[in-house]
Amino acid sequence: MEKISLREIYKIFFIIGAQLIGGGYVILPLLKKYIAEERKWLSEEELIDYFAVSQCIPGIIAGNIAIFSGYKARKGLGALAAITGLITPPFLCILILAHILTNFTNNEIVQEAFWGIRISVIVLIIITVKDMWTKSVNSKFTYTLFSIVLIFLLTMKISPAVIIILSALSALLYSKIKGNKNA
Repeated sequence: MEKISLREIYKIFFIIGAQLIGGGYVILPLLKKYIAEERKWLSEEELIDYFAVSQCIPGIIAGNIAIFSGYKARKGLGALAAITGLITPPFLCILILAHILTNFTNNEIVQEAFWGIRISVIVLIIITVKDMWTKSVNSKFTYTLFSIVLIFLLTMKISPAVIIILSALSALLYSKIKGNKNA
């Protein structure tokens, strides 16, 4: 793979940042399009892995995954270019919107626009879940683990962090047991 320019990394993440309404969960379809499919900087599996790890560590999911992706492309400077590109559009939008919205937050048209934005974010989250489902829930074990985690999260007050750690440990244990049976 040829060396990717820092300007190109910044530009692509600027474009992603400009389209990223709704936070970390909606970044996956954008990364898939711009980085995995069009430019082939990363595979879809790498994106899913980066997305999963980004949810498990402190920080904003979109920022974490941008840093991982930029790092993969050009190490530390690539990570810096990616995160800077990602945050520039929202930063500029916040500056502009803060000035405008202080005068129009109760306006009916503005409220309807926000309603439409929320609906589109829900659709992007559903697409992300579909993509992650096909890559992650693909065996009896992963389906069983998914079902157990879903039941725990819906019925018990267990921290998502604890669920993530227990899921990772379960997968490691399963992998070790499965590996020993194949040996």
